[in-house]
Amino acid sequence: MSTNESAECIRTTLAAIAKAADDGRTDDYVAIFAPDAIWDIPIGKHRGHREIRETLEAIAPRRPQRHVVVNSIIEVKGCDASADSDFIFLVYGDSGWNIAAVGRYHDQFENRDGKWLLCKRIVSGQTPPGYSPPSSLAGSDLRHLKTESHQLSE
Repeated sequence: MSTNESAECIRTTLAAIAKAADDGRTDDYVAIFAPDAIWDIPIGKHRGHREIRETLEAIAPRRPQRHVVVNSIIEVKGCDASADSDFIFLVYGDSGWNIAAVGRYHDQFENRDGKWLLCKRIVSGQTPPGYSPPSSLAGSDLRHLKTESHQLSE
């Protein structure tokens, strides 16, 4: 597989994991990770399929949501690759779609048996200054991103 083909496969994987998260398809989400993967999110670091699955089930979407993943920079080196991507996390509430967080994914992939798997994902995120989720979003999976004190322009 060429470097360009590998990068396109990784880009497709980034879209697939976002859609799996938004649709609440835990099995599909977990399958994108290597069995020994690390998923480092603001509420904790999780290792392996079992821990990732347990956390996903605890933060499963209860309202419509979308992870918009953009500006991916993908570097492929043989059977290893990295991708840094920006994301916008949207949730649907009483007033329509709201930005719940923005952030960045720092991903490491390995090609195992011809398939690019996530070996490590570090998620850093920010909520917009002054953002308070509408009361209709209570119970949504907003808690997977902690609020940081950074301004969006930083």
